[in-house]
Amino acid sequence: MSGSRISEGRKRIPAETSYKEWRSQVEGKSAGALNNRNDPTYEKRDKVANEYYDRVRGDKENFIKNVAANSGLNERGVEKVFNHIFIEKHQLDDGFRRFDPSYEMAESFRRLSEGNDIQEHDRIILIKHEWLELGLMKRYGYDYSTAHRITERKYNYDAALTKWLKERGEW
Repeated sequence: MSGSRISEGRKRIPAETSYKEWRSQVEGKSAGALNNRNDPTYEKRDKVANEYYDRVRGDKENFIKNVAANSGLNERGVEKVFNHIFIEKHQLDDGFRRFDPSYEMAESFRRLSEGNDIQEHDRIILIKHEWLELGLMKRYGYDYSTAHRITERKYNYDAALTKWLKERGEW
């Protein structure tokens, strides 16, 4: 059978499939993380992020407990970050509303919640970024854009994430 590989369960996978994609299919996952190559319009990533944010909102207690255990923050701090990201509305450029779900942040929070494959940009940068941003907004009354710009000087999640994705060949 030169045109395909057969995986566990006798599923045919095209021969040109990369090892990484094949392995993820055998393990029952999607073809690795969604990225610019397999989701150039962000359609799938936006759907995954929306579903994840909804799921997390419905399981707040377990999420907070797990992220606290895997991040080194106490549960009270994680709850504040949780509320900032998933619950509270903020004055954004286009109105007073919640933050849009982010696929990349959903993946970081998923790793933190599950305790698997946690990256530096998950534990160190994302959590500390959101904590500092929240503090600047609450303590000094900064709007989101100002607090975000100041926070990025110290904890730049987007830069760290981009570096990590490039290292993995996903950017």
